[in-house]
Amino acid sequence: MRTRILWIGLALAAAGSVAAQQAPPQRTFTPEEIAALGKGMPEGPARDLTVRVCAQCHEPWRAASLRLTREGWEAEVTKMIGLGARATDEEIAQIIDYLAENYKGEAPKPINMNTATSVELESVAGLLRKESAAWIAYRAKSGPCKTVDDFKKVPGVPFKKIDERRDRLVCF
Repeated sequence: MRTRILWIGLALAAAGSVAAQQAPPQRTFTPEEIAALGKGMPEGPARDLTVRVCAQCHEPWRAASLRLTREGWEAEVTKMIGLGARATDEEIAQIIDYLAENYKGEAPKPINMNTATSVELESVAGLLRKESAAWIAYRAKSGPCKTVDDFKKVPGVPFKKIDERRDRLVCF
């Protein structure tokens, strides 16, 4: 067993060194190239950094086509790092700040739990079909909720799911 684990470890290490050898070298851009690539992108303290890191794989202005929330940009940049983009943790934070500030997306609009359809309850509130049916039956019988905390007393609806999505749910 020990030999097998050692062999797997050596194989993984070898695969990692092969992948590292196959990774394209980081390109160095001149200040003129960075300015040209960043043309049309909003001014900002991390614009040149964003251009330098992103231009290794694609045109930096592609970001202009995306409008994401901060969380969306964090996920997108994390994905790019996974695909080979190289930057320090500090640089990554600066890039995320730049993108989140200059290419803002709208946060999802909250749904009114008193008028939400079954589909909305399932897709936005994360309820199962039977849980959304339980809420709709409860509100028809007992009336609308006044706060999200009112869901603590609704049988068949797990409050934990409601509480996890509290920022997207309203009662009015």
